[in-house]
Amino acid sequence: MRKSVPDAVIVGAGPAGATAAFLLAANGLRVLILDRSHFPREKLCGGLLTWKTIQTLASVFSVTAATLTAEKIIRYESRGYLVGGRNSRPIHGTLDYPFHLVERKVYDQFWLKRAVSAGAEFRPGVRVISCNPSAGQVVTSDGEILNGRFLLGADGVASRVRSALRRAGKLADPRLGETAIAIETFAPRTISGAFPDYPCLHYGHIPWGYAWSFPASERQLLGILGLKNKSGRRVAACFRDFLSSQPVRMENGLRFRSRSLPYGNYLATPGWNNCLLLGDAAGLADPFLGEGIYYAHRSAQLASNAILETRSHPESALQAYRSRFLRILYPELRYAHAARRLIFSLPPRLYYPFLNLLLRVRPKVWEETIQGQRTFRWLKKLNT
Repeated sequence: MRKSVPDAVIVGAGPAGATAAFLLAANGLRVLILDRSHFPREKLCGGLLTWKTIQTLASVFSVTAATLTAEKIIRYESRGYLVGGRNSRPIHGTLDYPFHLVERKVYDQFWLKRAVSAGAEFRPGVRVISCNPSAGQVVTSDGEILNGRFLLGADGVASRVRSALRRAGKLADPRLGETAIAIETFAPRTISGAFPDYPCLHYGHIPWGYAWSFPASERQLLGILGLKNKSGRRVAACFRDFLSSQPVRMENGLRFRSRSLPYGNYLATPGWNNCLLLGDAAGLADPFLGEGIYYAHRSAQLASNAILETRSHPESALQAYRSRFLRILYPELRYAHAARRLIFSLPPRLYYPFLNLLLRVRPKVWEETIQGQRTFRWLKKLNT
């Protein structure tokens, strides 16, 4: 067995892992990234970038939306949007700042290349089978033992690093272990000219969730998600019901793909000592809409800053990370969670009319909240 002692071992090479690797390597740390996949790889995701995500990318990587468009990372942008309910009149809006849409296969590869260019080592096709958080150690499927002064779990909703922390008694999962089930498919835009050229959200097709239709240059992404413990067994049937309202036909050979994602199982303490959890591994996705790309990049930025601050005493890394996390990310997750409970706890026939009313009365407030230009805290008054 070959042993290696990098400063940081990062499990997972998606946006969270790549962001952390870039920042740590750029500041002189020896970084090793492990991922079971070979990149570029397919990744199920709506791929919508909000204003706050673009701002975070500018802060971390010094890039702009214009740069990402020129690099063909951003494939589509739109200032328009639609929010509709089943058998209800939809709301059309115009954003002051556009939504940007990306394909995750291309997007994730772009940031991973940035991390490698900064000096991080990437080992693809390496599956972590066990983890010892107390030793900062992982064991791979080929028997290799790897130790790091810092261990970062950026390995998604089914994180092995998070599971190891829980089994070791170092981590308490949230009381409500909420995850969502999502199903997506791509339909060629040439099938019909009836697809809208702006993002659309549709309510009423599934309890405790929503469906979406997002445009791209050559194909339309259609998807649905629902809270697993409320609608998990019905997601496929609900998705077919949603598709029946769209300009597609099942005989077009649509390929369904499913995934789990965080939808309220965020942690108040995302790690232990020198072992930190990022992005989906920490349950960091918007509990209202399921947006995870922003939280992946932002949590990695906060964790990296904490590691750089505590590089001479790794056992203090969590304390530094958690103080940033509780101040910057945790409050928004709580308020978004409260917003979801407020709306989806209503009977299905009522929650879209209620959402419709809020959208019509305060459209710009909602738009700015989804974009991250305004916090979800204004909803606190409605939930008290």
